[in-house]
Amino acid sequence: MQSQKKTARSFAAAAAAGLLLSAVPLFAAPGFSVSSGTPLLTQAPSTGAVVAQGGNFSLPLPDGRTLWLLNNIWAGELKTGAPAEVWGIVDGGAALAPSTSPYAQAGALVYVAEEGGWPLPLLSGDLREYSQVRKFWPRAGLMADGKYYVFYSIMNNFGQGPYDYFRVGQGVAVSADPAGPYAKARMGTRYSLWNDIEPAFGSAALSDEDGWIYVYGRVMTGPGEYAAQLARVRPAGLASRDKYAYYAADSSSGSWTADIAEAADVLPGLPEEFSVSHNARLNAYLAVYSGPDGSALARLAPAPWGPWGEPFTLLACGAEEYCYGAKEQAGFAAEGGKKIFMTVEKKNAPYLYEINFK
Repeated sequence: MQSQKKTARSFAAAAAAGLLLSAVPLFAAPGFSVSSGTPLLTQAPSTGAVVAQGGNFSLPLPDGRTLWLLNNIWAGELKTGAPAEVWGIVDGGAALAPSTSPYAQAGALVYVAEEGGWPLPLLSGDLREYSQVRKFWPRAGLMADGKYYVFYSIMNNFGQGPYDYFRVGQGVAVSADPAGPYAKARMGTRYSLWNDIEPAFGSAALSDEDGWIYVYGRVMTGPGEYAAQLARVRPAGLASRDKYAYYAADSSSGSWTADIAEAADVLPGLPEEFSVSHNARLNAYLAVYSGPDGSALARLAPAPWGPWGEPFTLLACGAEEYCYGAKEQAGFAAEGGKKIFMTVEKKNAPYLYEINFK
């Protein structure tokens, strides 16, 4: 298995040096089996309960717990045999589960909440930053140098509906405690490290064995068309924009550049939420995301920047299921990546799937 990892690294080194990029073999779809989905959000009928949640990015913690980052939490009342009643939506929150086992997550989430039990926003604790038109949505999170980092989107509402919003920037927040409080990194007087027309870096993040943290950001490439671009940074520089470099294989400055305008698209057709991890079993990097029809798709590559093989379907989804937000929860992977776990949201409720590669 170690020799396989070295092979993948040699491909990555060759591509980083600008060599043989087009000659690196693309991976064929592997054989696999997938379990029936387990509802992650399971609660008894009650008032003041969490009835739906979105985002669902997990991070195993050193103390044996799991942190879940959520871009929204729907709270209200659950009644037996009746639809849930929504009282309000908390934009950007978190929950903690007492175990790092994927089999112990369902129904175990304890939300970061005020004394009365109402979920608290994870990133807008300073009342001077809060308004009815601004919210902060956690994206990918990671632990580095003993601290917890959360990438987040800055969202502004333009109407009264819960989905009437648009992204105005992207930032990073840091805390010594996984439950917070988190301090937003600033660039001058701004706490957005990237603006609204730059990639939404932090959609996915990968701590690799080469000492770099690779951070992916979705960007519009044309009307209704999107792709991911790639940045990398050392752990000590996570909160400083000037420490990031951007993958730009075709630029005159080489594979990596400090000029974000030279950043290259590395993975086309991605939604806002996705994941990228290294899978030793597959001897490849694995991207997981939702396709236009809601199906959970995957692609493989020999390096974080590609080249990426053709997508294959991990889980089909019917239109009536309203599926979205597919991503791997990489911290739950077992047996060297032979077994992975993926969340898919269905009507604002997350389901956890086990995938076994052959």
